Amino acid sequence: MTFMEKEIFEQPDRLVESYLYNKEKFKVIRDEIKKRKIKSVIFTARGSSDNSGIYFKYLCEVICRIPVSFAAPSVITLYDSEIDLLDSLVIGVSQSGQAEDVLSVIDSANKQGVLTVTITNYEDSPIAKAGNFHLHLHVGEEKSVAATKTFMAQMYLLGMLVSYMSDDEQLYKDLIQVPNEIAKAANNKHIEVMAKKFINVKDCFILARGYNYAIAEEFALKLQETTYIKALSYAISDFYHGPLALMDNTSNFIVLAPDDETSDNSYDMIEAIKQRDSSIIIFTDSSKYSKENTLSLQKNSRYITPYTYIITAQLFALKVSLGKGINPDVPRGLKKVTITK
Repeated sequence: MTFMEKEIFEQPDRLVESYLYNKEKFKVIRDEIKKRKIKSVIFTARGSSDNSGIYFKYLCEVICRIPVSFAAPSVITLYDSEIDLLDSLVIGVSQSGQAEDVLSVIDSANKQGVLTVTITNYEDSPIAKAGNFHLHLHVGEEKSVAATKTFMAQMYLLGMLVSYMSDDEQLYKDLIQVPNEIAKAANNKHIEVMAKKFINVKDCFILARGYNYAIAEEFALKLQETTYIKALSYAISDFYHGPLALMDNTSNFIVLAPDDETSDNSYDMIEAIKQRDSSIIIFTDSSKYSKENTLSLQKNSRYITPYTYIITAQLFALKVSLGKGINPDVPRGLKKVTITK
């Protein structure tokens, strides 16, 4: 068993442990956010951690109605400037806690007396120490280069943060169910069947919308890292604005199509893909699609599907990688810790 596979299947237990380890901190952070009357959130991260921020952005803006922006660290590190962060919450996320560009944003916020929260897997890391509050992933060492359990735990802690910020009982109840639901999703026997269809694929598009757009981004990254497929991800709405011209009968698509508010958009795009005779695999919990080229997932709420879809995507990438004879634990040219400025 590869480290990647082992770490994928660890995730249900690791999420429970991660939440319990940080449970009391959420209450303190919530109270501080309310005390400061936070009006906006600035998110800073790279790679998979950045994708967790897309998930957080949708949750925070929909449920808390607080706008979330993504920092451009080069404003500080290259152009020697700073932006006014007054009345903001600044969140920095890094698996290793060593990302210098993420740290630069946190340091700038601290100088301005702004509330900072950091999320890392190492409590003694520079970024962990820099935040006013630190949420520890607490998932153990991740030995595979490709982030799986750290990404899932980042999403989970960010989701829990929103549930506490908003006092949204439904979100909290659904998040508590996530470990059980992803354990079920991981046992989907059809993942390997569908992955075999992708072994000879050289490039593909991965499309989604809403909460699962973050998953499309992360799915593409997992395929890039572990299978060397040239995977590009788009929000379905953005794909219409230019990239649609690339679609023909040689194109390959994966569409994440949960049965939620995005369902009609997904359906229309899938029909357009079929009309161009492009190859397609549909990840869905809807009954409206034929069984052919459909990877069926269990029905869940809008708050749970990002988790069941990403563990399915992780396993899909793993199976494709192994089918191509690639060791997913050591992607060519990559290291576990990447430091950018």
